[in-house]
Amino acid sequence: MKPPRLPRLAFAALGAALATGVAAGFVPVTGTRAPSPGPGSGAGEVGVASLGTPLAGTAGQDTGDWYLDITRPGAPVRMAIPDFRLAAAETSGRGTPPGETNAVPAEPLSGAGPTLAEEAAESASVASAVLWSDIEYAGVYRMLPKRFYRIAEAGSPEGVLDYYQWESIGADILVSGTLRIDGEFLVAEVRMHAVRAQENVFGRRYTAARGAARTLAHRIADDILQHAGNYQGVARTRIAFSTSRSGPRSKEIYLMDYDGHGQRPVTANGSLNITPSWSPDGRALSYISYREGAPALYLAFLYQGRGEKLVGDFQSFTPAWSPDGRWIAFTSNRDGQSEIYLAAVDGTELRRLTDNRAIDVAPAWSPNGRTIAFTSDRTGAPQIYTKDRDGLNLRRVSFEGSWNDSPTWSPSRQHSEIAYASRIERRPFDIVVHDFETRQTRQLTTGRGSNESPSWAPNGLHIAFASNRAGDDQVFTMHRDGSNLKQLTREGSNTTPRWGNPPGDPR
Repeated sequence: MKPPRLPRLAFAALGAALATGVAAGFVPVTGTRAPSPGPGSGAGEVGVASLGTPLAGTAGQDTGDWYLDITRPGAPVRMAIPDFRLAAAETSGRGTPPGETNAVPAEPLSGAGPTLAEEAAESASVASAVLWSDIEYAGVYRMLPKRFYRIAEAGSPEGVLDYYQWESIGADILVSGTLRIDGEFLVAEVRMHAVRAQENVFGRRYTAARGAARTLAHRIADDILQHAGNYQGVARTRIAFSTSRSGPRSKEIYLMDYDGHGQRPVTANGSLNITPSWSPDGRALSYISYREGAPALYLAFLYQGRGEKLVGDFQSFTPAWSPDGRWIAFTSNRDGQSEIYLAAVDGTELRRLTDNRAIDVAPAWSPNGRTIAFTSDRTGAPQIYTKDRDGLNLRRVSFEGSWNDSPTWSPSRQHSEIAYASRIERRPFDIVVHDFETRQTRQLTTGRGSNESPSWAPNGLHIAFASNRAGDDQVFTMHRDGSNLKQLTREGSNTTPRWGNPPGDPR
């Protein structure tokens, strides 16, 4: 948050004229039905079933959900993922594989489109690239270059694995898969092998709509990471953000996949729509909109195609959804000064958390929902504070930096941390992380541009943030140590990213 922005939050209605008279537009999520939570349903787009028999020519018994510890002390775990092989279609009825009922049918393809073989090859190519990228992004395994694979595959009949050959090129884990088009569906069969143990430890069949190769690969990647190393992946997570790409005098809320693909609008009302916050189940967003003049708090129910105003009697800012999904913390001036309030998600039970003549903004919940961090200038310059949700036990967190803002609490079970934007020694803002256990603060960004609005991934191992290091404000991600920087947006000015859970999958 740049220096003049904090007081501007308290008086943001001065700019509300540009929003007056604009219809409230809302864009429902398309291309999928509403997700249904539950084992195996994922995001409601991919059907999953265990494979009961091991791949021909391999040793061991497929154990489905068995977790195998294949790590070696002091050595990186090396993974090989050959591209998906094409398998022949096995049509049953209108293409629904036996036992699969929760996949989503695609629209029939035009006869002028690609041939079935060409479509299958393209789907396999996309799924292979996305799966590789998802696993590499996690940073858990060392990916073996594909140029070595022909050595391990030489001399073996198709579909038969020679564990000794794969071990000779250094593979600890081998992921093999086939893909086919069956009627209206993509069907992938994936197996994971512990190479040195010569065991097939994981086998599943995945079913998705034709054209959904990316979604298919994301689900496979998260499953592989979970079963190979008990690692919570982010391939199916999404990032919400505010963007000016539709025009210089408006901002809309958009969504995108964790890797920047699939950017699509949530709002479309030509007003200012800012600071989104996810519900814990990934099905809804809270955000601030000026569509009726003054900034008000709205909810967007993504899979129902509807939105509603939650709080609108006074100016509201910076909402944050509680981990249990029951409460929303936000900033309001309803009592004549900028304070933090809590409201139930139905708009009832409104109560004030802070009571100070200073400006208090940007609430952020702790993972257990008992504590709220926020920004306050009660000691002069803005700093980070925490308070119990009952309003007691005020504590100051930040002491370094002349201006600290936008706290976000890590959801990790291993690290008790808060990330925030900090202006250090009159330099532009950088992302820093405060560790509550060690009481140490580490700086993650440095050297280029102003870096603001951090948001943790649901696994607590990555951070999204906004930065102008590339010119206009854009959304970036990085690992929790500041490495593996990636730029996700490029069109317009993009701010306040918020990383959310997969739909129907609270974590």
